Amino acid sequence: MTKHEILLVEDSPEDADLVRRTIDRHLPGQFSVTHKKNIKDAESHIKAHGNEISVVLLDLGLPDTSDGRDTFEHMKEYAPKVPIVVLTGMEDHELALALVREGAEDFVNKGLIHEKPELLRNALEFASCRHELIGDVHKKHQKNIDEKDEIIAWMSGGYSVKM
Repeated sequence: MTKHEILLVEDSPEDADLVRRTIDRHLPGQFSVTHKKNIKDAESHIKAHGNEISVVLLDLGLPDTSDGRDTFEHMKEYAPKVPIVVLTGMEDHELALALVREGAEDFVNKGLIHEKPELLRNALEFASCRHELIGDVHKKHQKNIDEKDEIIAWMSGGYSVKM
């Protein structure tokens, strides 16, 4: 089984610890967690390790962004191909739904993680699985395009015009 890398962007040490413990307990050996406390540090990590990240767990209330939507937009800009699971509070439910409509993979209410750890587990498993499957589809699609180009070149005696 492949170990997936989670980038946890959370400014609260208590919430970050809860998320990390829940992942370790309910998804043992499946995920490794890198924790960053703000968008700036997360962006630096993405620049250095972006291809290794399977899922971003993103708190909406970070100190270096103006609001939850701004936080999400920053992360979407820096990690456009990585699934983002939004971590919310009770008061953020409507915003979380809006962000799912705008491209977030899922959302998990931080207040429910302790009581219902399966919410976090399911969101992470589904997001990483979809991410892998989409990557596989893109690779197969590119392979088909390359093969088609080779066949066209062969059939035209090596003369081909690429557009």
